[in-house]
Amino acid sequence: MFVAQEAAIMGKVFWLAVCVATIIFSGSFQGLADEETKVSPEDLKKQAESTFDTAKKFAEQQKAEYQKKIESELADFAERIGQLKERAESATGETLAQLRAKMGDLRERQRAAEGRLGQLKSSTEQAWNEMKDGLDRAVGDLRKAYESAAGFFK
Repeated sequence: MFVAQEAAIMGKVFWLAVCVATIIFSGSFQGLADEETKVSPEDLKKQAESTFDTAKKFAEQQKAEYQKKIESELADFAERIGQLKERAESATGETLAQLRAKMGDLRERQRAAEGRLGQLKSSTEQAWNEMKDGLDRAVGDLRKAYESAAGFFK
């Protein structure tokens, strides 16, 4: 046990030495030692604007990727629901009545998920993350309703 702790400590010391050497040899150390270096309010404002712009672009990118993922999932569900509908047309009697109820629920959940997607598309980058949870739940509900309806054919 002691040998393992000693090896872990030696590994940390090694990486600390590598970091220190990198700072010294890269010239970054000079900026740390320069007491005359001051940050002006303008410098701070420029850095803050740059950080904000980067964060905004990141949020836009995340929203676009998520939206594309959800659009793909909903398109897949639309196709699978269409296939279920075709298969349901051959059902009769009690099975037909149960399938119609399941398909009605399925269509309702599909519309709800599509509605949430529409809200996401029109949301700001700041608000989309809050909407993501609701859309995830709507797609999850759609998935469960699909599995329930598809269960009639297994």
